Amino acid sequence: MSKNNKKIRIGAVLLAAGSSKRFGSNKLLHILNGTSVFERSVSALRGNDFSKIAVVTDSSGDLDSLLGDGVYQIVNDNPDGGIGSSIAMATQLLRNEADALLFLLGDQPLVESNDITRLLLKFHEMPTRIVASSVDGDVRNPVIFPSDFFEELASLWGDKGAREIARNHGDLVFKVNIDPTHLLDIDTTEDISRIERQLEE
Repeated sequence: MSKNNKKIRIGAVLLAAGSSKRFGSNKLLHILNGTSVFERSVSALRGNDFSKIAVVTDSSGDLDSLLGDGVYQIVNDNPDGGIGSSIAMATQLLRNEADALLFLLGDQPLVESNDITRLLLKFHEMPTRIVASSVDGDVRNPVIFPSDFFEELASLWGDKGAREIARNHGDLVFKVNIDPTHLLDIDTTEDISRIERQLEE
């Protein structure tokens, strides 16, 4: 709660419009222990109290049937604009419906609901700060931004992502240490093999 006891509205944005060029096919559709990479990422968000959960996809329609109830879809028709264009589009569309936004990569299938919960609890304690996942002091996704940063987020383009904004405002970032294995992301088929080994442990 904020000082005036008004509930802070936090929106969640899952970034899933990447081209998967290095992977060779849509990596978000890859099945891990019976569940797609994409569905695993959405599940981590569903376990928490968000005012809205939005997913930024490309226009292929590959993920449409996996969205499930209660998920707002944002279609990025220009994914060549990089992750920055997806973040900017989501921020522009949600800025009037949220006091803060959490960004999670669609290809982080090992992020757990409890990891998200820890970030949210810390943000509620300090709602004017950027609250970021961290490994050995390095800022990682997922990251929560208060509305003071919406203007910067809405102007992103290309390969510049939300993490870069957090790093540029290091004095305003609170870092939450997260198990590094939970933050593994997927770029190549070798990454998939590494994550499958992690799931077997």
